[in-house]
Amino acid sequence: MRALVTGGHGFIGSFLVEKLLKEKFSVRCLVRKTSDLKWIKHLPVEFVIGDITQKETLPAAVKDIDIIYHIAGAIKGSTREKFFSVNCDGTLFLAEAAQKYAPHLKRFIFVSSVAAAGPGEGTQKPTENSDCHPVSDYGKSKLEAEHRLKDKFPNLPLTIIRPPIVYGPRDSNFLTFFKFAKRGIFLVPQPYERYFSIVYVKDLVEGIYRASQVEAAKGQTYFMANPEFYSFESLASHLSRPFSKTPHFIYVPQLLVRILAWIGDAYVSITKKDIMLTSKKFPELAASSWICSSEKADRELHFKTQVPLSIGVRETVEWLKEHKYL
Repeated sequence: MRALVTGGHGFIGSFLVEKLLKEKFSVRCLVRKTSDLKWIKHLPVEFVIGDITQKETLPAAVKDIDIIYHIAGAIKGSTREKFFSVNCDGTLFLAEAAQKYAPHLKRFIFVSSVAAAGPGEGTQKPTENSDCHPVSDYGKSKLEAEHRLKDKFPNLPLTIIRPPIVYGPRDSNFLTFFKFAKRGIFLVPQPYERYFSIVYVKDLVEGIYRASQVEAAKGQTYFMANPEFYSFESLASHLSRPFSKTPHFIYVPQLLVRILAWIGDAYVSITKKDIMLTSKKFPELAASSWICSSEKADRELHFKTQVPLSIGVRETVEWLKEHKYL
């Protein structure tokens, strides 16, 4: 089997590449000239230089591919156009190229996000059939991509995966929370009662792979997360445990978070470097419940997470220390 992985050099993608190689796949990765390949450069992988936003680079990437795992996307951005250009338009360009140049394509896996569904209410777990109401441009761009893939490419063998928070080795976005955990101090933005679903990267990768192998998953959408969800305080306690810390919380009013987001906007404008805390991501921070139900994935794909949060956090901290991130 021949697989194309977009974003294969990144956090989730690099673990997926390793999984596919173990399953005896021939793996091709679409990477930019500027991509940091440190996690996969030593692996027997074919690299195609290109970008999902550049149509002309995609035929070579998708030619004769059996399964496409589309993981690449923009999670940071200072403008609406950045999110939609990459997450929506780029995804459609890839699907269009696949239909033209990959005539034997068996599956197109699109890794979307729980942000496409939007936040929930309290401790009630949304399902894949719940109404979607994304609150950020990131979430809106992912949901738009989902809708347009279905509408524009009805014959595409599509499966959509919506992960919640993903953590594990090699991730830089969640690193900030581990740094807080090391100090034993957490900033809690208003609203102060918060709930999260979470999944360890290797569990998510196993779920993504299963979805690509099950025929009944064609045309389906799946959340993939630990069966348990966590309050902010319980999540912080798990993160702090490897450091033998008891977490202390500083409760931050929403106005201060908004001001910090505006400062983030100014930083991006001056440096031209994308960061997570901007006004475009603020609506996600202002929501109190980001939980979801994986019952459908369990029922149809036999997806069950294998790594409890306590073990996943310990493994992640050990990796971060070993690689001098902490």
